[in-house]
Amino acid sequence: MGGYGTFNLNGRSIGSGGLPRPEYSVQEEGRIVINITVDPKGNVIFAEIGKGTNIDNSSLRQSALNAARKAKFNTISGSNNQSGTITYNYRLTP
Repeated sequence: MGGYGTFNLNGRSIGSGGLPRPEYSVQEEGRIVINITVDPKGNVIFAEIGKGTNIDNSSLRQSALNAARKAKFNTISGSNNQSGTITYNYRLTP
C-alpha cells in the first residue's frame, strides 16, 4: 500500500508500536476514516466507520477497523475517555 494513516486524538501520542497498518488485499484507492474512542490507558474501546470514507469495499473497511482497534496510545491521568479519528489513505503502487 502506498501511503499510510494519520490520527487525531487531542494531543495524545501513538504508542511505541506505531499506528497498526490494515491489510491491503484489494487494489483500490481512497480513504477510510475510523471514529475511535480511547480509554485513559490508551486502549481503543470503540471503533466505527466515519464520515469522509470514500471506499465501499467491505473487506478494506473491516481491515481498517481491525487495525484501528489494535492501536495503542499513551496513558493519561484521569478517568475520561477521549474521542478521535484514524484516517487510512489507500494509494495504488505502480
